[in-house]
Amino acid sequence: MESLARLIPFLWPHRRKFALSAVFGLLVAVLWGGNLTAVLPIVKVLFEEESLHQSVNDSLATYTTEIEQIEQSIETIEDQIATLETQDEPSEEAIVELLQKRASKEADLSDARWHHFSMNWLQVHVMPHVPTNAFQVFTWILVLLLIATAVKGLCIFIQDVLVGSVVELVVMSIRKQCFRKVLMLDYQTLSADGTADLMSRFTNDIQQMSFGLGLLGGRLVREPLKAFSCIVLALMVNWRLTLLSLLFVPILGSVFYQYGKMLKRASRRMLESMSRIYKVLEETFVGMKVVIAFGGAPRHRRQFHQEHKTYYRKAMRVVQIDALTKPTTELLGLLAVFVAMLPGAYLVLRGKTEIWEIRLADSPMGIGQLSLMYALLAGILDPCRKMSSIYSKLKSSTAAMERVLELMDRKSTVVDPEVASPLPRLSRSIEFDNVTYQYPNRETSAMRRAALDDVCLTIAAGEVVAVVGENGCGKSTLVNLMPRFFDPGRGEVRIDGVPIKQTKLKDLRSQIGLVTQETILFDDTIFENIRYGQPDATQHDVAMAAEKAHVTSFVNELPDGFNTSVGERGSALSGGQRQRIALARAILRDPALLILDEATSAIDAQSETLIHSALRDFVVDRTVLMVTHMLSNSLLEIVTRIVVMHDGRVVATGSHEKLLATCPEYQRLYEARSHRQAA
Repeated sequence: MESLARLIPFLWPHRRKFALSAVFGLLVAVLWGGNLTAVLPIVKVLFEEESLHQSVNDSLATYTTEIEQIEQSIETIEDQIATLETQDEPSEEAIVELLQKRASKEADLSDARWHHFSMNWLQVHVMPHVPTNAFQVFTWILVLLLIATAVKGLCIFIQDVLVGSVVELVVMSIRKQCFRKVLMLDYQTLSADGTADLMSRFTNDIQQMSFGLGLLGGRLVREPLKAFSCIVLALMVNWRLTLLSLLFVPILGSVFYQYGKMLKRASRRMLESMSRIYKVLEETFVGMKVVIAFGGAPRHRRQFHQEHKTYYRKAMRVVQIDALTKPTTELLGLLAVFVAMLPGAYLVLRGKTEIWEIRLADSPMGIGQLSLMYALLAGILDPCRKMSSIYSKLKSSTAAMERVLELMDRKSTVVDPEVASPLPRLSRSIEFDNVTYQYPNRETSAMRRAALDDVCLTIAAGEVVAVVGENGCGKSTLVNLMPRFFDPGRGEVRIDGVPIKQTKLKDLRSQIGLVTQETILFDDTIFENIRYGQPDATQHDVAMAAEKAHVTSFVNELPDGFNTSVGERGSALSGGQRQRIALARAILRDPALLILDEATSAIDAQSETLIHSALRDFVVDRTVLMVTHMLSNSLLEIVTRIVVMHDGRVVATGSHEKLLATCPEYQRLYEARSHRQAA
């Protein structure tokens, strides 16, 4: 229920549609109960061969006589009470007993007057329009049933359409809210979740949730109302026998509660298993080149098969619990009907109103009343059977809903401060002051060393600093602290003396241009990809940035020029072309700090030379942090200082010549580069 309550803000704007759908659900319930009451006249006409006119007249006469008899009984009781009260020592027990009898008779009188009023209303307003011929009466009953069923079907259609509209609008709002939330999360949290899990929540989980909302607004409104209408009518026929059948409601509720808990747990495990299937698909499709080149298809088929086997086992658990609810509901429902019908049949066959001195009817019941009673109780059973199916599906949807709400509740570890310090454009220095960072959520986190360990480093504004070292030494982690993809566990990063955690993220990131090793382009035109970080840039601005990044040289050869689509992940372009577009995107942003994270490691020598040529002019009066494994000659012409890292620490800093002479770690890196070039 807590999960459903969380959806109220999304449902509230559409409350009028939802209320209107409930009105049509109520009409369906009324027509459902009304159709079942046709059993009484049909039985009277076909089986008892009794005229409806005569039946109403007889009932009216019976109730008139009953009222007179009850009134006489009440007068007699009152006389007895008055006689007792005149005695010198009246018996209080006898007076109490007489008062109880009078109260019982007054209740019987109220019931008899209600029945008399109903029969009188029928005689005055309905019976004049009812034919006297039995066949005509039967025909009209069937016609009215047909019309009522058609109207009921129309109401169901309108209700389902209204509910469907509300569900789609609510799901759209939830999906947008989830997407907005994901865009607000920090990179570290998103990376820990993984793309597959996020995709599963946005697709499978939200689809399951929408299915549950549709049931909640449609059948879960309509079916209880149908059952309620039958209960009300059954109470009007014989409230005592109806209450007997309702003794099974607490048992049914207890069974549903237990099934619901099991279903919720099983459904959640099934959804988590589906996330792992998404993960296998994502890894396979993203790495399709490697899969094909290395003949890895059998391995991925096995992974896919194993995950599906796991999913099958967990899905079958849901199916088994769901399958149990239907026969259990039907069995308990039939028991409830039998508990009412067996005493009812006894009363009809024996012409009595009591069993074991327990009064079960106001007057002897006929076959018509018993048949109507059975029809109404069966009418309760059908909605209960449907609700049992709905309940199981709703529990599965609730599990999906909780996974979606978990995503919406997730908190970013990188947030704006409550009171932000102003951050002017970088003009003096960047400082890493005793910075320590360890990646969380790793299986071996207790044994794993910190990615950064008490790093102290100062970079003057305008410097072009190359950060070098072996894989896993902390180079990328260091530069990823600058745009606050994550924050250090200990220590501080400052720009011009201002801790970046005390500034607004927007102000900080507006000063930074980023080019990563894995070039990220979006399935749009070259023009829009360059303009991505500066949406208000003009065509001239884009052209100038493209010229500086040597993009124009290949764009001019394309038929559509800057309007050429780059394809999914930039697949229509070569690696070097993609990287130059990424550099143009960073150049257009006019950053005070440019971060190049292995920006040229996956491209050819010609593209690398062009990018270095573009950087040579662009880095003037800018601060540049450049992560690389090795330094080429063209890059050494740009770099003003080199920082060497090893095991999460800064082990040396200085010029190329100085480090070659004094730093063994740098010497090994440079010699390894020389050997590769010679090879």
